[in-house]
Amino acid sequence: MKHTLVCLDCGHEHQPSVETLFCPDCGGLFRVQYSDDPGPDFPRLPISDPEDANSLGEGDTPVVSLDSITSELGLGQLWAKLEFMAPTGSFKDRGSAVLTTMGRDMGVSEFVEDSSGNAGASLSAYAAAAKMSAHVFAPASAARGKLDQIQIFGARLHEIDGPRQAATDAAEQFVEQNGSIYMSHNLSPYFSEGMKLVSFELEDVLGNEIEHVVLPVGNGSLLIGMVRGFEELRDAGVIDAIPRFHVIQSESVQPVVAAMSGQAWEPEMAKSTNASGIAVSKPPRLAEMVEAIKSTGGSAIAVSEESLPAWQTRLSRTEGIFAEKTSVAAFSGLQKLIESGVIARNSNVCVPITGSGLKEPLS
Repeated sequence: MKHTLVCLDCGHEHQPSVETLFCPDCGGLFRVQYSDDPGPDFPRLPISDPEDANSLGEGDTPVVSLDSITSELGLGQLWAKLEFMAPTGSFKDRGSAVLTTMGRDMGVSEFVEDSSGNAGASLSAYAAAAKMSAHVFAPASAARGKLDQIQIFGARLHEIDGPRQAATDAAEQFVEQNGSIYMSHNLSPYFSEGMKLVSFELEDVLGNEIEHVVLPVGNGSLLIGMVRGFEELRDAGVIDAIPRFHVIQSESVQPVVAAMSGQAWEPEMAKSTNASGIAVSKPPRLAEMVEAIKSTGGSAIAVSEESLPAWQTRLSRTEGIFAEKTSVAAFSGLQKLIESGVIARNSNVCVPITGSGLKEPLS
């Protein structure tokens, strides 16, 4: 679909590109802007021919009712969108399909990415499917299962010591030294476009029933994409109102929570967390995330490290769903939001379960 890239800071428009990540006029990041109006059946996507997309069968993940936890928390209805049933075991596949399709169609044969694990594994798989080479920078401390995934798809894995930000720094240095194309899922405006499909699928199954969406947030592609998807549905006249979005972070790494509450946050304040997928101390799209949350009347809270294994076990034993610790942070946060009254009892809530527990050790 015909589109341009619009700078989030200065508003200047630029031609589509996977190589240019920052506005040449002011250094801001981009969003995708379409020339066509939104339609009711399918989100607008930058892909010129959806039938020729670099797809591995992502999307159309199940929506299930969590009856036991619904009753325990006193909700009207609690649904889970099982995003961990994507081809590589995480929601990232939706963004990878769009980003690698754009890269392939623009002639990219090799690219660089940095990740805490899931995005790297996903982009490695989609790179293989598109016959592209990938360099993936990831923390050496990342779950072995995720690092093994990256390598089995043929990507060159660069394991970096230190916190999550160190992998980003190393990737950027590699790009600068080698003149490589940096198709960062954190910086590219195309990655989050794939997430809009989640909102369309939810509307197709549940209609206007969802009042709240609760999800874990690191770099925010799912948050940004889902809000944009619901905005398109609203603008197309399919829904009247967008659900309120509530984002969950760990107490160990909480830049979004700090920004929403007006508290100080510096990347150096980050501590080690078992929620590796949201261990992002310096998210580049922080302002865009805050705007997305506020536009829906949502909120942001942090949860304790101790609550993660407890909720991982609880979700597994009451609902038969084995999610990674990053994903179950959403349920710990949901419980806090109900107890504080931010989400009223008897409300209808949806939680996207973003990654499989099979990817990381229990301890």
